[in-house]
Amino acid sequence: MTIDKPLEEERARLRLSSRWLQGDGPSNPADELEAVCAWLREHGDTVTDLGVEPGLAPDIYGTGALVEDFEAELAALFGMPAARFMPSGCMAQPIALRIWSDRDRNPVTAFHPTSHLELHEEHGYRELHGLTAHLVGDPARPTTAADVEALLEPGGAAHETGIASLLIELPAREIGGQLPSWDDLAELSQLCRENGIKLHLDGARVWQAAPAYGRPLAEIAALFDSIYVSFYKDVGALPGAMLLGPRDFIDEAAVWQRRQGGTLYTAVANIVSARMRLGDCLARMPRLIGRAREVAALFSGHECIGVLPDPPHTSMFHLRLQGEVEDLLLARDHVARETGIWLFGKLKPVSEGVAGTELSMGAASLALGDEELAAAIDLLLAFRPSRPAQQPS
Repeated sequence: MTIDKPLEEERARLRLSSRWLQGDGPSNPADELEAVCAWLREHGDTVTDLGVEPGLAPDIYGTGALVEDFEAELAALFGMPAARFMPSGCMAQPIALRIWSDRDRNPVTAFHPTSHLELHEEHGYRELHGLTAHLVGDPARPTTAADVEALLEPGGAAHETGIASLLIELPAREIGGQLPSWDDLAELSQLCRENGIKLHLDGARVWQAAPAYGRPLAEIAALFDSIYVSFYKDVGALPGAMLLGPRDFIDEAAVWQRRQGGTLYTAVANIVSARMRLGDCLARMPRLIGRAREVAALFSGHECIGVLPDPPHTSMFHLRLQGEVEDLLLARDHVARETGIWLFGKLKPVSEGVAGTELSMGAASLALGDEELAAAIDLLLAFRPSRPAQQPS
């Protein structure tokens, strides 16, 4: 495929100069590092045996007040006994499933067909930890207790082996941020406990789930045995994750983190970035869920645009646009030139003549008025790309 370099350069310029609908908009990577430096300087001096050192002492190999205080803060927020800061969810979640499998002496786990562990991690759970996974439930909707019962009953894929753990993602990104109903989630949790199955929460975006359910994070967490959360998704911090669960579970997870090279000499910037930004994320999330529903309604008012789910369950949703990918991208570029609004980023084919994208609301969406956004959508749909004249044969 030939790359149109002038077009790509123009798109980069439009992307960086426009007002975004999604996320928090473009930023300079230096901004976050400068904010981290300012936070460290603001939080006073640290007294050591060697005298007074400026700023807050960094964590060292996962220890020290900087990280331990944050771990305690998150454990309290979720009502869990303990927490451990880790570099990524790709490390944290397979570790959790490995521990539950080792304790049950059963290498079998289960999760949704669209789980990040299945689609985006090169099957690390299998290749690194020797686990086998059953994909449970309909790929287009959240997993239910009935799905797990079908897996375990006579004739089910896990009838003979059982499963040591079940991973549930709240909300489920690949299906537009869908959530199970609260009653369905509680029923699933009860089923797992009755069958000795450890229930793990993929909470990469769980910050959206609490206001969507109208329940505190600790009440959601009470349904699970272990939890992972991300700090760069929604929170907008530098990369980082937290694994939460019982104290002995977290102590064991720390050993696995060390074995996998995840105990860095220091993660000071990533920890501070998360500590700085988490409060603002929690405060604005209810408004972002409302904004997602407002924005989705502006799109779904057009017959040629679909929204999944409609209305959105959380602060994210998927769009389905009739048209070819490149034509729609050219229309997006046209909207950006004319209005200064960047409606979406990448598109991918979903079916013949239909393209899809994900929209996740952040601070940028709150700065766009409904009237100008509606006009931008109208302009997107009205655009017709010019075609070179065909030469006579």
